[in-house]
Amino acid sequence: MRATDHQPDRGYRLIIAGVAGISLWLIAMPFCPFIQRTTLNRFHLQAPGFAVWAIQAPVPAMYNFHNRYRIEAPPQNPPLRGTPLTGTVNHFPIRQYTFGETRSFMLRDRSRHLLTAQSRYRHQTLTTRWLVVPTGDGRFELIDEVVP
Repeated sequence: MRATDHQPDRGYRLIIAGVAGISLWLIAMPFCPFIQRTTLNRFHLQAPGFAVWAIQAPVPAMYNFHNRYRIEAPPQNPPLRGTPLTGTVNHFPIRQYTFGETRSFMLRDRSRHLLTAQSRYRHQTLTTRWLVVPTGDGRFELIDEVVP
């Protein structure tokens, strides 16, 4: 067999197809409301199932969303010490609970918290409110509600 007779293998073609698909997804985002909403849902852990979320995992996180968060006491609990924590993050606003610098605040306080995240892109907005409930051993349960 000569070197010129060699055909690319299936793995190579699969990688190229994946890169092309992700590129098309990102190029279409400014123009396609479906892609915008699907990506917002991904940011808020609101995908309709794990498979839908996982298939988007290779798509880079977009830094052009406006993501805000607010952490405060729920209305039925006594207020937290001080004022609510608010801020803007680059992407994945739910990381304020899972990996953000505010996680230590919630772990230290050990009371219920209300985490409200809002992401905007063009004419799309998604607001999700999470009730963060301590369950013991430094763990929390998240109960979510999408706010219209």
